[in-house]
Amino acid sequence: MQEKTWVLMTNVVRALILRGLEDGASEDPIELVSKAKSTHLREIFSDKAGRSFASDASGRRSAMEPGSDPVLCDMHDFAHEILATLDGHLRAGRLTRLAIFAAPKIFGILRQEMPASLGKIVILERGLNLMNLSGAELHDAVIGALRVECQS
Repeated sequence: MQEKTWVLMTNVVRALILRGLEDGASEDPIELVSKAKSTHLREIFSDKAGRSFASDASGRRSAMEPGSDPVLCDMHDFAHEILATLDGHLRAGRLTRLAIFAAPKIFGILRQEMPASLGKIVILERGLNLMNLSGAELHDAVIGALRVECQS
């Protein structure tokens, strides 16, 4: 069976998946962009916090804090979208090996939420944000890391 190595590179709002690296002439990358509704915190927190009454006889009122971290929820949603995309391609037989380069903020979420099927084919994991590199620099960094991994 021919190896089909794909490389996931992501930060918290954008993901790039490089495919077909064995051939030297890689296929067009798959790009995913977060559909996060919570990108502007000022909009999320623009409403005043709710008010609650104390349970004792004093009747004091105090502000309530928001119940969840909307930015963290958005990162989880984006990680699920990335992993679902990769898992679909794995099930279709389009990839057999996966390397991951992810910004530290989303790296842990990806590892925690990764389905076992994808976890079995991961050959390289790095908590690095490569998304700010140019196309040529990105390709060279990925190929170099894969070469080092294959030699060890």
